[in-house]
Amino acid sequence: MPIPKAEPQDRTPRQLARERVLEQIRDAILRGVLLPGERLDEASLRAWLGVSATPIRQALHALVLEGLVESAPQSHTIVAAPRPDRVIANMQTVGVLMIGTATLALPELARDVRAPLAAKAAGVADLLAAREIPQASSLAGELFLELIERCPNDVLVGIVRKVGTSLGYQVFTAHSALDDDLDAVADAYRALQPALEAGDATQVQNALRRAFLIDRSV
Repeated sequence: MPIPKAEPQDRTPRQLARERVLEQIRDAILRGVLLPGERLDEASLRAWLGVSATPIRQALHALVLEGLVESAPQSHTIVAAPRPDRVIANMQTVGVLMIGTATLALPELARDVRAPLAAKAAGVADLLAAREIPQASSLAGELFLELIERCPNDVLVGIVRKVGTSLGYQVFTAHSALDDDLDAVADAYRALQPALEAGDATQVQNALRRAFLIDRSV
C-alpha cells in the first residue's frame, strides 16, 4: 500500500495510541486516501503511523467490526470492497436509523434551523439529478449529521454513530448499483425540502422512506 501523507493530529497527550491509529486509518478510508480493495500491510502502516504493531492490529480489528476493513486469516487485510449485492440492504438500514433520528429531532428544531436543512435537501436533489454523487453524499451527510446532533435520544445517537459511518461508506462505494434509482431518490429529497420547512413529521418520514428506498410507493 502507498503510505498516506502524514497530517498534523489534534489530540491530547492522554489519547491512547490505538485510538489515534483507529481514527487515522478510518479517516484515510473515508476520505478515499486508502481505496476499496487496497491491501493494508503492517509494515507500511507502521512506517506511516510511527507506532508498534499492537495498536495497528487493535485498530484493524475494530475496523473489521465496523465493516470498513476485511480480513482473511493468513491471507490479507484490505479496505472493504464494494458490495453491490448488499447496497439496497445497507441503504435501507441507514434509512431506518435516520427516520428514527429525524422523528425525534424534528420537535427540537425551530423554523430558522429547519430552513437551512430544507435547503440542503434541495441541494442534494439537484446534485443527484446531475449525477454528482460524491457532492450529493457529502451534503446529505451534513444534513443528517445536524439531525443526529439534535436528536435527544442518546441511545439512538450512539447506535447511529457506531454503525452509520460504515454503512454509509458501503453505500457510497457501491453507488453505481443504484443508478436506476437515482431519479426516484432525487425526487424524494425534493419532497423532503417542504416537509422539513413545515416541520411535518409524517411527510419527513415518508420522504425519507423513499430517499432510502424503504418504500417506493409512498
